[in-house]
Amino acid sequence: MINYRRIFYPILACMVLLSTLWAQEIALTSDDWAHYCPQWSPDGNWIVYQKLDATGYDQIYKVPSSGGTEIALTNDGYNHYNPQWSPDGSWIVYYKNDATGHYQIYKVPSAGGTEIALTNDGYHHCNPQWSPDGNWIVYDKYDATYNWQIYKLSSPQGIEISPSTSEFCILKIKPTITASYGVVIDYCIKRKGRVCLRTYNIAGEMIKELVNKEVTPGNYTIRWDGSNHTGVKVTSGHYFVRLESGKFSRTEKVIVMR
Repeated sequence: MINYRRIFYPILACMVLLSTLWAQEIALTSDDWAHYCPQWSPDGNWIVYQKLDATGYDQIYKVPSSGGTEIALTNDGYNHYNPQWSPDGSWIVYYKNDATGHYQIYKVPSAGGTEIALTNDGYHHCNPQWSPDGNWIVYDKYDATYNWQIYKLSSPQGIEISPSTSEFCILKIKPTITASYGVVIDYCIKRKGRVCLRTYNIAGEMIKELVNKEVTPGNYTIRWDGSNHTGVKVTSGHYFVRLESGKFSRTEKVIVMR
């Protein structure tokens, strides 16, 4: 005679155990607002996410992963989307539909503070992601090609770089580490059009405009003596030379040593 108790009781016990394990979810937020796109901090102590809160807009929030009071990191009249931790946990990057009327890339200190715009033009920028070393942010941008293209920007200064422009404009600097004599900048343009060549500091602020004119295809050379637009020599540090020609651009780094 088959002992059904010996067969079914162990099965029932397993089902009870599994149901207990499945019931271990823990609510970290519980209010009348929608919360989306959670992501762990690198140290595992926090969760960042976007929340449609009382402002009527999606804001960036964080909450302790062990439970506790959620903290708003943004609070204005614009929508903020898809927050992502930097690898060192000190920044959170996201995209925001701001006063430009377009989605721009922003970052905010994870400890709280003033948000910083990393892009600011007439195109949409979405879905930012950090590089593993934290030095770059990659994202998609609906640019002048009328398609979504992949761009990256240097996370400290927010100078945007298109990875696919080398066949249309070439920028070379020698030497890249310079003292008082400055640097020689060679650039090659392969399409007729207006060319802008400017220097920027690490904060993304323009230091000096070196070229802004219509050119024909060809090779060009100009020298930057390490001064700003008023003729004053810049201090030691990292700078960037950016070449723009139509919808294409190139950026190279220069180190100034005094």
